[in-house]
Amino acid sequence: MRQDMSQEMLYPRSHGGLTAGYRPAAAYIGVWHLLGHSTEPGDVLGGAYAWVIAARCNPGCDAFVPALGLGPDAFARLLAGRFPRFVPPEAWLAAQSAVLQDAGPLAEFGDLLQLLLDHRTVADEHHRQVAHLVAAACMGSDHLWQDLGLPSRQALSTLLSGHFPQLAAKNTGDMKWKKFFYKQLCEREGINVCKSPSCSVCCDYEKCFGPEDESR
Repeated sequence: MRQDMSQEMLYPRSHGGLTAGYRPAAAYIGVWHLLGHSTEPGDVLGGAYAWVIAARCNPGCDAFVPALGLGPDAFARLLAGRFPRFVPPEAWLAAQSAVLQDAGPLAEFGDLLQLLLDHRTVADEHHRQVAHLVAAACMGSDHLWQDLGLPSRQALSTLLSGHFPQLAAKNTGDMKWKKFFYKQLCEREGINVCKSPSCSVCCDYEKCFGPEDESR
């Protein structure tokens, strides 16, 4: 998990309920609240769920994705499967029933989600949950591996190759994953947003293919 986050991993942990630092009116939940109830401590994917749920299911964030876009029932199943001993605070859980907005900072969420769903290895609930996880993380402002709370970009590539292999295989030039996803969406719509006929001579090459800082 990333070590540079303030406020003790997106808000303080506690043993029973929420600590004094919890703000019930805003319905926040921290990574620690989820990790402490994980069925598989240390699991990379479980850690990603905890990270993204704490960040994107926070109604006070700029790009709030209620219930990861899964809907209350499917989200409840996800929590029960991944964090079975976690008892969500009522205010936080109620906030997850909000209607997912399809405008503003979430304008591309539905298209990104559909792109991932269309390339699932298996059309089951697990892969659907991972698609929602990745799409919700894309709403963040860092590199995608960071927005997923993963230890490295390679961990992200492994996750995507395992769950969406046909889509991941298209990224032959090792383009940054968010850039790659949006490029795929443009191609689906027949839109050419590239300024140059070849990536190698494009003035924006570093924005798409440059190194992603892995410092801690």
